[in-house]
This record gives sequence, C-alpha cells and structure tokens, in this order.
Amino acid sequence: MVPADRLSRFLSYLLRHRPPEYPLRFDPQGFVSWEELKELVHGRFPDVTEQELLGLVTEAEKQRFEMREGKVRATYGHSFPVEFGAESVAPPACLYHGTARDLAESTLHQGLKPRGRAFVHLSGSADEASAIGRRHDPLARVVVIDAQAAHAGGIRFYLSGPVYLVAEIPARFLSLQKE
Repeated sequence: MVPADRLSRFLSYLLRHRPPEYPLRFDPQGFVSWEELKELVHGRFPDVTEQELLGLVTEAEKQRFEMREGKVRATYGHSFPVEFGAESVAPPACLYHGTARDLAESTLHQGLKPRGRAFVHLSGSADEASAIGRRHDPLARVVVIDAQAAHAGGIRFYLSGPVYLVAEIPARFLSLQKE
C-alpha cells in the first residue's frame, strides 16, 4: 500500500509542475483528464485503487486538488501559467505570507513576487503562514498584507482552495508581524 502523503506529493508534483517526463495534457486552467491521470498513477503505483485516488483528490484536508467535469487540477502551487478565470475575489482585511528570515527585509522593500511559481500564495491566518514559512526556516517571519488596501489599489486576488493567490504584492502593502 502506498502511503497517502507519498501519493499526495507525487500528485502535487505532477499537477503543479508539469514535468516533461510525464505525458499529461493540461488545459489553460491547469486541468488534466481524470482518466489520463488515473492511468499514469496506476502505472506508477499499481496498488492504488481509483477510490483511494479519488479520496485523496476530493477529501484531503489541505484541499490541494480540485475535480470538475471529469478533470482534475492542483488548486495552487503551479510553476507554469494557469488561468484561474476572470473572477477575482474581495479579500479579507489582512492576509499573511510566511518567509525565511533572510528574505523578510528584502520582501518589505521589493514586494512579494512569485519566485518561480505562477502566483504568490497567501494564507488567511498568521499561524498558517508561520507554519508554511517554517518549512524553509525554523524561525520564519510572517509578512502581513493589507489586503483590502491592495485590492482597492487594483491588485486582483483569487481564492483557490484554502489559499489566496496574487500575481504580486507591492511593498507599500506589506509589514512584518511583530515577534
């Protein structure tokens, strides 16, 4: 039996980064055919049942994947361009981004940029952002985004699963959470 976290990491890699060694055909919104994905996963992990795969895609706590009309995609984290549609959302007053200590000050001066991804990922809570930042630095800093002011200034926010996505956030909307 394949551990769920290993299968989730494999799916995340496939659906977020579109490596050339895997022949998936993505549409502009980042979706691939469920049948195509199922076949590829079964070739790599023959013991994984369709029900296990479907459960991982549709019931996972972190909502990393989305299924729609016989297709599946990652909800965030893409390193290739994905069209999430023209529907932006009004964000809450503040959003948060966890970052390594050595990047915090430069972020305050240069703004938040996607750094190799299609979008900047923002969390709805400081605790979640801190946990994400600690993946890279045990003493990560949390950048606070004045999301309402950024939205009023023309920044478009998208909600994908539990994550808010933006193309970038200029420095004038950023501050560091007090330690």
